[in-house]
Amino acid sequence: MPRSRTPGGLGLAAALAGLLASCGGGDICLNCTPGTPTPTILVSLTGNISRLSILVPFDEVNVIVCLDLGPDQPASDCNRFFLAPVNSNGSFSRSSIEPGGETIFFWIDQNGDGMIDPGDQIARLLDPDGELADVTNGETVNVVNSIVDFTAQTATAQIFITTTPTPTPTPVTTPTPAPTRT
Repeated sequence: MPRSRTPGGLGLAAALAGLLASCGGGDICLNCTPGTPTPTILVSLTGNISRLSILVPFDEVNVIVCLDLGPDQPASDCNRFFLAPVNSNGSFSRSSIEPGGETIFFWIDQNGDGMIDPGDQIARLLDPDGELADVTNGETVNVVNSIVDFTAQTATAQIFITTTPTPTPTPVTTPTPAPTRT
């Protein structure tokens, strides 16, 4: 059952380049048992932007998910984060996010250097009820119809969190040997 919710600096900047280079692919399996191709279910993020306060294409915006960032801390203080680029129609998604308290930012890297600079546009998704305070494994955060106001440095959206069911292991059948004649 979905839960309905309303919702630059050097540390982050230096890590953004590394994050983009190490996003991983199908050959990476975190928390896997050797020989088991299924990774542990983590947190996923999906959503869309419906309106921006400035005239730029949606695909110039990035979504940053900061973990365990204090309510008054800026994005530049984020040490544990995940980046989700926005496509030309305003949609974004990211999987394999670690569980924890999430703070979501919308960011435009004005000079394309991968660093949050003073001139960059950034807006924090409002979460007045603290509903993103503890997102757990297997949950998907759906950020729907985001309205991003870079002038006020805030964003609003409808947030629905859904739980992904844990896959049930497929039983392995052991063949019964044929009876032998004596």
